[in-house]
Amino acid sequence: MTSSTSYMSTCYESYLQNDGSKDGPGNLKRKREHSSLDNTCEPEDLDEDSCCMLEYVPKIAEFFRIVEKIGEGTFSSVYLAKLKSQPDVDQMFALKHIIPTSHPSRIENELKCLQLIGGVDNVIGVSCCIREKDHVVIVMPYFKHDKFQSYLQSMTISEICSYMKHLLISLRRVHQFDIIHRDVKPSNFLYNRKRKSYALVDFGLAHKATVLLKEKKEEDSDKASLSPGKRKTRRSVENKTPASPEKSQQTDTKSSLSERSQNIFDSGKMTMKTNEKASEAKKSRIPDKPVAVFKAFKSPRRTLLNTRAIMASTGLTLTRNDSVKRSMDGTLAHRRTLSKPFGFRGGQSTVTCHCFGTPSVCTMCVSRANQSAPRAGTPGYRSPEVLMKCPSQSTSVDIWSAGVIFLSLLTQRYPFFRANNDMTALAQIISVMGSGDVQKAALTYNKSMICSPNRPTAHLKNMCIALRRCTKSPKHRAKRSCPEKPDEHDPLCDVPDTAYDLLKRLLDVDPNTRITAEDALNHPYFTS
Repeated sequence: MTSSTSYMSTCYESYLQNDGSKDGPGNLKRKREHSSLDNTCEPEDLDEDSCCMLEYVPKIAEFFRIVEKIGEGTFSSVYLAKLKSQPDVDQMFALKHIIPTSHPSRIENELKCLQLIGGVDNVIGVSCCIREKDHVVIVMPYFKHDKFQSYLQSMTISEICSYMKHLLISLRRVHQFDIIHRDVKPSNFLYNRKRKSYALVDFGLAHKATVLLKEKKEEDSDKASLSPGKRKTRRSVENKTPASPEKSQQTDTKSSLSERSQNIFDSGKMTMKTNEKASEAKKSRIPDKPVAVFKAFKSPRRTLLNTRAIMASTGLTLTRNDSVKRSMDGTLAHRRTLSKPFGFRGGQSTVTCHCFGTPSVCTMCVSRANQSAPRAGTPGYRSPEVLMKCPSQSTSVDIWSAGVIFLSLLTQRYPFFRANNDMTALAQIISVMGSGDVQKAALTYNKSMICSPNRPTAHLKNMCIALRRCTKSPKHRAKRSCPEKPDEHDPLCDVPDTAYDLLKRLLDVDPNTRITAEDALNHPYFTS
């Protein structure tokens, strides 16, 4: 065990030293002819993927004996293994073989998250990492768990409460470092029903939050402490008075990360700027001059198309003798008084177009540059701000996913949301949360949404009870109808109202008012 431990201690440094060589899949046949596996690990006892991993990373065969393949995802495969040097030890390990096409910064980020965050508060840790050229295998303690479908229908009220409490404990741990897990779902939150133990796994999509949790808390506390009149006066004073160096330095200190969380992203590509206020102010600035309008387009052709669209809508013509600047000044001013707004920023119109509210796209909208925003995650667990491509996303993305899991537990429906694209997923959310609330939330992150027909907000308690009754009875499940009387054998018939109140807070469509993991743990659902 001593030799294996010494090698494991250098796992992270060995990964960072990339020699640039690659193994192509075309060399697999030649490698199998000349390679020989350990005698204790016969190739015929393993599947093809396990043999490939051992051939690409032969160092694994020196320390581990592969038992079986236990999981497979988009970016990796997971194998169950046991130490060779200590056959009497019952400790099993999970070997996560990451596909070679994954970017090195992504693998490095996952390793750093596991090293910094893992090991406590229901977050899985890392034992070592073995690298051979482009192939990386992360070794983690094996967590024996039950499948979500096996215990969903039989969970009691107290068991659901314990499940959600430990899930929020693990998210609180992750969010303390301003990191978004981004793939919170039942298959990534493992539960051993017999031992009552939990583990949050798979940090392959985790990244730094663009909106820091500490900064969000300070803004929320400032808004709560000020009355509407004082809030307006303070906002006007802040807009007129320039910030002093001492004040700006204090703000930077408050919004900065701790030393440990800052070290995660110092050496990788995940380093981001924490000064989001300046960037948001720059984005929300209304273009008063035509120069700002032209900068939003990528090419002179797009600029010309935009100019012609504005001229055509106002009935003006652009001649050679007229300057573009003079024409654009008059045209934009005329457009702002006649046209409807295309988007909103804090309740004010930003850019105008001719197709707002109509089933068509004008030339001006076609000329716009595509907006990019993080969209990673499993379909069905993505929050509304992710589906609407909001560029500023916080750790509340994970809270929404936890709310969807809670919804599945209370309705005994898995998966609850199932959609093939973002628009269908957003329509399913609207059918539950209502079109009015989603439209108001869209305005907070500079989006405008048209929904027809309008959908009212569903009563979460009545909806959960009705869906649970349908699930319990096969007869009514086939007829797609629900019984009038409650099911006497329903173990969740006495779910407290505090559970549905917490569910509503977790599924808040507005990320700015959505409850945090720390506040959720202090909710009466857990404390009473």
